Amino acid sequence: MVFIARNDPVSRHFSDHSHGSGAPPWTPRSDLRIAQMVGRSFRCGMLARKGGNAASWSFAWQEFAGLTGSQSADLLVGRLATFVETVDSSAARPIEVLPAGCPGLCRDECLAVSIIAASQLGACPALKACAFALLQSWEVEPCIRSAGAFSEGLRQAGQMLSADLVCNALALMPASSGRTVSHA
Repeated sequence: MVFIARNDPVSRHFSDHSHGSGAPPWTPRSDLRIAQMVGRSFRCGMLARKGGNAASWSFAWQEFAGLTGSQSADLLVGRLATFVETVDSSAARPIEVLPAGCPGLCRDECLAVSIIAASQLGACPALKACAFALLQSWEVEPCIRSAGAFSEGLRQAGQMLSADLVCNALALMPASSGRTVSHA
């Protein structure tokens, strides 16, 4: 499992407001709070699916309700559930997530965020690459469709992810995937 360090794209975009203003030293960008919410909610959904713990869905709902309100949270949890189910059933390997309550996001959680960001942006090649990197399967279309519904729900709720959250999925693919690696 890969842990995201403080200098990753999701954690490093914090602004330092320590110019004597009394403001907290780190204020996260709004789109990064959304990325963390999407990643943690994906984690909750996967934990609920793997462990049959319905309380995990409650945490995901609370994540959404805190930013979007309860009506949007109901819609988003339903679409998240479909995305999580599609990812889990389409993957050629077990999807890994961090335990509940862990800070940061792991590799698979970051890829899930990247899929949703690419879907919101209409970045088709990046979307397919991220879906393949997460699923390690060529059957990415069901995942892409469910990501589209979830990302559209986020958009309707006013929650947009930025383009810099779409990762270089090829860098995250295992060497055994058949891709060629440049050693320049």
